[in-house]
Amino acid sequence: MSDDPEKVWPTGLTLKEAEEVHSYLIDGTRVFGLIALLAHILVAFTTPWLG
Repeated sequence: MSDDPEKVWPTGLTLKEAEEVHSYLIDGTRVFGLIALLAHILVAFTTPWLG
């Protein structure tokens, strides 16, 4: 790997690129969490779940 001071080890991304990827990861995790929460609520209402 080159000794470019703009690159972040070990990915080889710049700091701006790494922050952009991180923001997409966080947004995707939030969407997944909301879908999972909605699915659990629907299951709780439609089945005799937990009593």
